[in-house]
Amino acid sequence: MNEVFLHVDSEQIDQKNFSLSKSESHHFIKSLRGEIGDRVWLLDGNGSAYHSEVRNVDNYNVKGVIIDSFRNYGESQNDLRLILGLIKGSRMDLAIEKAVEFGIKSIHPIIFERSIRKSINLDRLNKIIIASAKQSGRSFFPILNEPVKFSNWLEKHNKEVSVVCHFSGKSINDIITKNSHSVNIIVGPEGDFSENEISLLRDNNIPFVKLGPRRLRSESACISAILSINQITEL
Repeated sequence: MNEVFLHVDSEQIDQKNFSLSKSESHHFIKSLRGEIGDRVWLLDGNGSAYHSEVRNVDNYNVKGVIIDSFRNYGESQNDLRLILGLIKGSRMDLAIEKAVEFGIKSIHPIIFERSIRKSINLDRLNKIIIASAKQSGRSFFPILNEPVKFSNWLEKHNKEVSVVCHFSGKSINDIITKNSHSVNIIVGPEGDFSENEISLLRDNNIPFVKLGPRRLRSESACISAILSINQITEL
C-alpha cells in the first residue's frame, strides 16, 4: 500500500493502541481498500504523527497498534500566517487548500472594504483544511479564525512582522530574509485594497511586496507568497 495519512483524535489513542472514527474507518476500508497488516500514518492535527499498523477492520471499526511517534512531522520551521480577504466561490477553497499544502500555520479571513463576499462556512473550510493536511502529510492542522474587519485585525496584530502582497511594492526578495521565519502574509480581495486601507497599511509601516511583473489573483498571490518566503528562508 502507498503511504497513507489518516486523521486520529488524541482520545482515540490509548498508549500504544489506536482506533479510527467511523468516517476514517470507512475511508480506509472503502476508498483506500485497506486491509489488516497495512502500515499507516495517523495525524492528530496538533503536531504529532504516529506510524502504525492496522490489526482489526471489523464492522468499519479500524483498530491497530502504534509503532512509533514523531513531533512536528511534515512541518516547516516557519510560522507563516495567511491574512486573506474573503474571495468568491471556489477560489477561497483553492487558496486555503494550497496554503495548507505549502505550510501555512493559521488563516485569518478578513472582510475588507471592497470584499464582495461577507461570510464563510467555517465547518466546510475546516474540512478542506483537514483533507489538505492529510493529503500533504502534515501533523499540524492550520487554525482557521472567524472573519473580522481588517481594522480590527490590524489593531491586535500591528506589532507582528507582516508584508502586503501588492503590485506596487518592492520585490519580495528585497524584504524577506533567510531569518524571516514568522510573517503575516496579507492578501486583499478581488477588488483590491481601498485607499483608506492602503493608508492604514502605510501608517503602520507594513512593507508592500510584489510577486513578479504581473498582477495576480488573490488565490495565486497566496500561493506565490508562501512559496517565495519558504524558498528564501529554507535555503
